[in-house]
Amino acid sequence: DPSGSSLILQAIATPNYHFGVFAGMYERDPLSESSHEKLNQVSAVLENLAHVLEGMAARNWLFRSHETGSELSSPPLIGVAGQEVSGTIGHAAPSRQGPGVVPKKPLYDFLTDLPSRALVEDRLSMALAHARYSREKVAVLILDVDNFKRTNDFMGIRTGDMLLKNLSRRIRKCLREEDTLGRLGGDEFILLLPDIHLIQDIEYRVQKILKSTRGAFSFEGKEIHASCSVGIAVYPDDGENSQELVQKAKAAMGQAKEEGKDRYQFFKPFMLSKTCQQMSMENAIRKALEREEFQLYFQPKMSIQTGRIQGMEALLRWDHPERGMIPPAEFIPVAEETGLIQPVGEWVLLNACRQIKKWKRAGFPPIRIAVNLSGYQVNQDQWISQVRNILERTGVEPSSLEMEITETVLMDNSEVALSNLQQLDEMGILISIDDFGTGYSSLSYLKRFPIHALKIDQSFIRGISDRGKNTDAVITKAIVSLAHALNLKTVAEGVERPQEKEYLRSIGCDDMQGYLFSKPLPVEQINYMFTRKLKNPVRNYWVPEGKPQRAGTEKKPLKERSPSTV
Repeated sequence: DPSGSSLILQAIATPNYHFGVFAGMYERDPLSESSHEKLNQVSAVLENLAHVLEGMAARNWLFRSHETGSELSSPPLIGVAGQEVSGTIGHAAPSRQGPGVVPKKPLYDFLTDLPSRALVEDRLSMALAHARYSREKVAVLILDVDNFKRTNDFMGIRTGDMLLKNLSRRIRKCLREEDTLGRLGGDEFILLLPDIHLIQDIEYRVQKILKSTRGAFSFEGKEIHASCSVGIAVYPDDGENSQELVQKAKAAMGQAKEEGKDRYQFFKPFMLSKTCQQMSMENAIRKALEREEFQLYFQPKMSIQTGRIQGMEALLRWDHPERGMIPPAEFIPVAEETGLIQPVGEWVLLNACRQIKKWKRAGFPPIRIAVNLSGYQVNQDQWISQVRNILERTGVEPSSLEMEITETVLMDNSEVALSNLQQLDEMGILISIDDFGTGYSSLSYLKRFPIHALKIDQSFIRGISDRGKNTDAVITKAIVSLAHALNLKTVAEGVERPQEKEYLRSIGCDDMQGYLFSKPLPVEQINYMFTRKLKNPVRNYWVPEGKPQRAGTEKKPLKERSPSTV
């Protein structure tokens, strides 16, 4: 301060490194400079710096440390009524790398030009040091872009980068001069709000940010809608140090996403345990892949008109050594969020093909197996090469496979997804829309993508036999009529009662799955069923090999699903 009575500085240096500090006004030549070779002489640097500060306005000062040409800069924080100045001077590695020199961490993100993790951590340390003296609060906010993976996968990396840049610009317009917005990596941002007096101040700021991120973005003729989920941790209520505050803000952000996204949550103790559970589940999935804990169950799909088995759906099951069977609904969402759905999906496809090969060697009639394809997989350029590689390794014909995708995978009309699905179609692999009618049904994707069948969601089938005005029955009939008009097959999911089957037969639905005919079975029970049918053969029980015609006289066998189905 002008009297020089209170100067708070943190000094970080490494022994045997040349450590120097100078003080100067922004964008001006240094007014004073002092350097020393040893860490224990840093106090002399600070003493000199304090002397230079005397009589100067604190708000004009910038603290820097230099090491062989590199620097780490941060503006000072001003205390109450300008009575104190706090700043950090820390060592940075040389920008010109020599032998044995560790490269310095970049201070600004290359894409958004926001402070990097290293610089944000530096400023957070400064803010906390200042808050201990001022007795004010510091808020740490973690902002995560909702559905960013889908934007990146479906619309391309360039579009994702544009979205991040534009979001960062909008958020910065909502901030005060003393606030710091940084990028942690990927679609995750961190925001520091120092000098907070009331919790309402934080709420006002975050509501303003959320409102600003909801507007549409335009890029190369595309309109993109975005939103963010925000988690908030407050010093000193939620933690005393940087690491603790960031961890708790991330846990709160996860809770905001779970509650519907496009909202904010302040940290509460129960959130931390949920975050730990998710991290534990992620590690467990990795180990399950390594230890072969996953299994495939198979659910037959039957022709409603003839009673023949038209194929089977491969369903992922996890037999945990300690917890027993873990429901797919518990681990599939974690796999999708963490990107582990790719190796899990690849495992499903590989083992489904291996099982097809085993059944063929055993002399069982040919059967088509359907596996589920995640949005992440279908939007990867390398996915087709992985499919080809698995087919070559196992010697399985493409016509023995069907792949099921959900409507949400197709809703953005990704060029990568279109190309991949067209290549699957050209190879002879059938493509089905799973859970049709529950998402974003659109006639446009039905004509653009090479679709062979629609699977009617079980939520409609369950209501078929309800008395009174039966909307589900009307919708189901309309889906069947639409599919047949487009030369597509129809499969009813979750058929459990005879009256449901009879209604489906009356409206011309092609195939069905459900407990009325068979629940998902392990390989051993499927083998028993095959063996029994071979001993008491019924030739038309099995669907013939080869890809069926699109529709008309020979209606095609449907595809089977894989990892993400229960």
